[in-house]
Amino acid sequence: MEIFFNKNKTLEDTYKKTRVKEYINKYIKELQRHFDVSDKKMRAIIYEIYQDLSPLNLIKNWIYMIKSKYIKK
Repeated sequence: MEIFFNKNKTLEDTYKKTRVKEYINKYIKELQRHFDVSDKKMRAIIYEIYQDLSPLNLIKNWIYMIKSKYIKK
């Protein structure tokens, strides 16, 4: 029974992953069309966003925010 459950879970995860990828792809294409951005530029923008969302970068931003609050006081 446990094997069957794991198989269903992976199928469900695969389905969700596919749906998310389809949604992101459609959304990016719509943004690209709306702002008239080339593929190369869109890839660069997406990569910048990906780097901004990294855990290390989030920690750095949090530290900078705390420093700026103490410097203002």
